[in-house]
Amino acid sequence: MVARREELRGLVNTYVNALCADDPSRLPLTPDFRYTENCQELPLGKGLWATCSGNLSYRLYMLDVEASQAGFFGKVSENGEPCFIALRLKVSGREFSEAEALVARWGNPLWGPDGFTEPRPELVRSVPPAERATRQEATTIADSYFDAIELDNGDIVPVHPDCIRIENGVQTTSNPARAGVGRMPVKEGLSSGYYSYIREIRDRRYPIYDDETGVVMSIVVFEHPGLVKSVVVEGFGELKLAPFTQKPSSAVIFEAFKVQSGQIRQIEAVLEFLPYGIKTGWA
Repeated sequence: MVARREELRGLVNTYVNALCADDPSRLPLTPDFRYTENCQELPLGKGLWATCSGNLSYRLYMLDVEASQAGFFGKVSENGEPCFIALRLKVSGREFSEAEALVARWGNPLWGPDGFTEPRPELVRSVPPAERATRQEATTIADSYFDAIELDNGDIVPVHPDCIRIENGVQTTSNPARAGVGRMPVKEGLSSGYYSYIREIRDRRYPIYDDETGVVMSIVVFEHPGLVKSVVVEGFGELKLAPFTQKPSSAVIFEAFKVQSGQIRQIEAVLEFLPYGIKTGWA
């Protein structure tokens, strides 16, 4: 198992190192290899493959040996500006058969490149075997988080009191530096009603479960119809929503949940805002 994990990690490094070198010829590919970037099918060498430069300054690995897939979060330089990447990589033997990339770029409403320096220890620490969830248990727990957003009910998701959420490098829960709901713990924020501008969380997938670290990686789409301008939150009064919520858009999100002893311990996400109603291009 250890050798297979290390082999899968090595293949991820092969991919991201080739990306940083703008050289897809380094990749071993199956004949039917397919690549999408921000939900659009592209040939290798286009998109971020043409603009990425420098080495990755952040690397979070999610290794799913059973599924022969890996998830990855990183920070790279693109034409002199930092950007975040999230990857789902599928391998067949020692060749890549699928690569699904989400690139979050400067101008995103949630943007904190200084928040991605080193992976949080909790996300990479091994979970003792007795405290590990099964794949089904982990994905059910992660899915309840998205149900909680849709239903404005944080009580339906098992979240550890010390859990914090970081999105594109920004701590968006339990953060005294943020206004309104950003100061609340995860569970309280989910029950606040603030997220009523998110009318649907669709196309939910849970392709990666790293049973050693307890991290399940989801890929979902948040629908923002642009119909809600403000919400009333207890303790804060009426809060005007951010400008990005005032127009139809879809947020494509790669979100990682650390699950241990039946609870979500940490949350980390890479997300980008894309045209309303966009499809990910994957079943």
